[in-house]
Amino acid sequence: MNGAARVSMARGKGLPRVPAGFAATERAAAALQGLPSLVVVHAPRGYGKTATVSAWLQRPDVPHHDVVWISLSGSVGSEAFWTELLMAVAGAAVQDGVSSAGGRTDGQAVELVHAVAGRRPLVVVVDGYDRVRDFDVDEELVELARSHEGLRIVLLTRSDRPAVSLARAAAPEGVVLEAGDLALSPASAAALAAATGSSLPDHAVARLADDLGGWPALVRVALPAARLDVDGEIVVDVEALAEYLRVVLAASDHGDVLLATALHESVTPEEVERLLEPSAVHVAHAVGRLVRWGLLRRQPDGSVTQPALLRAAVRLLLREEDPGRYRLLSAEAARAALAQGRPDDALEHALATQRTDLVAEVVEGAWPDLVRDGGSRLRTALRAIPTTALDTSSTTFALRHVAAEDPPRWFVEALQSGLPTDAAPGLGPLAGGDAPAMLLRLGHVLLGQADAVRACRAWFDAARHPSGGEEAREATAGVALAALLLGHARTADAWLERMRDTRVEGTPGPLEALATGVLPALAALDRLEDVPEVVAPPLPDALRWLETLGVYGRANRTLLFGGPDGVAVDVLAELEEYASLASSWPPMAGGLLTVTAVDLCIATEQLSRARRTVERAGYAAHDLVRAATARLALYTGDDAGSLELTGEAFALAPVRPRAAFKLAVVRAVAAHRTGDRALSREAAHLALGLAERTGLMRPLVLVPRHDLEEVLGELPGGPDVLARLDGAHTAFPFPEVARVEPLSLREKAVLRELASDRPLPVVARRLFVSESTVKTQVRSIYRKLGVHSRTAALERARLLGLLPGG
Repeated sequence: MNGAARVSMARGKGLPRVPAGFAATERAAAALQGLPSLVVVHAPRGYGKTATVSAWLQRPDVPHHDVVWISLSGSVGSEAFWTELLMAVAGAAVQDGVSSAGGRTDGQAVELVHAVAGRRPLVVVVDGYDRVRDFDVDEELVELARSHEGLRIVLLTRSDRPAVSLARAAAPEGVVLEAGDLALSPASAAALAAATGSSLPDHAVARLADDLGGWPALVRVALPAARLDVDGEIVVDVEALAEYLRVVLAASDHGDVLLATALHESVTPEEVERLLEPSAVHVAHAVGRLVRWGLLRRQPDGSVTQPALLRAAVRLLLREEDPGRYRLLSAEAARAALAQGRPDDALEHALATQRTDLVAEVVEGAWPDLVRDGGSRLRTALRAIPTTALDTSSTTFALRHVAAEDPPRWFVEALQSGLPTDAAPGLGPLAGGDAPAMLLRLGHVLLGQADAVRACRAWFDAARHPSGGEEAREATAGVALAALLLGHARTADAWLERMRDTRVEGTPGPLEALATGVLPALAALDRLEDVPEVVAPPLPDALRWLETLGVYGRANRTLLFGGPDGVAVDVLAELEEYASLASSWPPMAGGLLTVTAVDLCIATEQLSRARRTVERAGYAAHDLVRAATARLALYTGDDAGSLELTGEAFALAPVRPRAAFKLAVVRAVAAHRTGDRALSREAAHLALGLAERTGLMRPLVLVPRHDLEEVLGELPGGPDVLARLDGAHTAFPFPEVARVEPLSLREKAVLRELASDRPLPVVARRLFVSESTVKTQVRSIYRKLGVHSRTAALERARLLGLLPGG
């Protein structure tokens, strides 16, 4: 018969080959104990059905038996199947000395089976059983297994068959293995990786298997080229996975469901039904089966999603096989992701469609979130929209402010000279009169993301828009706020004056209220002038994070001008209370709170607390936080760390003078302490130049006075600046900088051993040196840290960040 291979054999001989490194999963091995009368293995291609059964029948703990293995490679009917079974069993009977009955009816096959099975157990394996067209055969085979004690029936099928439910009903003599029983567990995946020579660690192999739904064949395809990148993420050959799927899905009636769901992070069965309409596939049935197979995962809300790497491979296959359908499904996925609040996914799918109208739709609907990720993806989207189309919408017109990596040169120069409106190019054609409102909102989002430069630019354009009205007045206050936070104090003063001149009757907006009540106080503190209590006005919930400006002002007033005992402690407690809210507030709020808390901790000599504050904040990219971190490094004696953190001072100076000024002062002191006089003078010149250009003075009191005098005393203009500091009657609130000589690598190793409380003889043995050498190194550690005991050395080391727990 065409399409069927007949194999009659004694135990173990000629069974299908078990792949190298194959090991049955724990669930399969536990289920296949002894020789059950009926076994049905139901799983898609590539789940190791054949290998699992072949390995089971060759296990030494399985009772002695004979095997007839039939592999069907083409569709067969009932009569043809029974004929094939008869021929296969007859061959086994002849080998065992039993005469063939000669006929080819299923009754005669039963007689032959009975004759063979009467000698010792006979296992009849039908591989590819899903190719038998007649479902009545299932019940006949099950009855055959029940009727003959020495007969075992094993059916391997990719599709649902009545035999599956019949085998379940026959438990414990009936065993059913589904895809979930054959999917690779972490342990079996690790065993496979070890057997195939993979260098991936076990945890990465487990993650790889999980990202592929535990599909054994896919894991085998992925393992040879799989590796970890520098961030510990798994990198695989997705093209190889797609090539395997190309063959598998072509023969599957569920391929359409996998293709349709691959572009969605998650999708409901009803959405799958719509995506596939019209389709011959019974979607609910197909989705349920794919869930059982592990190729789809059901979420708590009832939606389904594909494992990560499987989804990537299916997407690639779809894009290569059917580009038109890929774009169509991408459009559906873009709108679904937009509705579900996943802007990055929505934009990715919209870009894949190559439809500028859909890209614009996503940008219009999700721009606040796209701005919050730093703007890189938004810039990609805007480049995909024709320039002529950008000015047809107020949204896309306003968003052009984040399209460039750096602010235009004219804006930088205007910002430094007070942002005169006649220095700016014309606004060009605009879509209606709602552009000022959009620009105002954009400025709020950008400032919250600590992008005060682009926020200032957005508010600047809103303020000079001819139809601005109330938005223009509010934007004028926003320009002053952004300029002050950047450190352009004179520009901020000019725009505060402009706001006062253009004020009209009515309730001030939140920015105007802040500009009126808080900004003058902050500007005075920057000039080292004492001010009354700084209190932020009531703000709407969406802008409540701007209350941090009031806390920032009160804390800095306390730092500069002191107060009753305990005031600094109370302000620090207030800062930490606000910090508990900052996790739900924009990064600028957390950055301002972190900077101020670090300053207060340094001033009160709580350096360990300052270090913990910086580590918890996680705002490493925030320029002002970086300046505070550099100052903390300086106070803990880490001059090299200070120099590394302050390297961008010169680059930041034109646009972000406040951060540049703070970095330059710390850099000048750190370089002076390391003996690099040239670098110290260069940084000090920058600091003096910024003081002259901006009018800021406060960064100069953030380092100890003694160090500042040594750095500025001999520079032109330095004595005048020091005299101005004396005339300000402000305290120099910070302690002297720690003087710590760097430890050698060997001394750091000894220090770590000391932290373990091990005796010195044990330390010497662990480091493979003599005890006298360790004692010499301990004395050197004490000298460099300025202490005289192990306890004091460990305490000092933790304070300086040389040991964990500081």
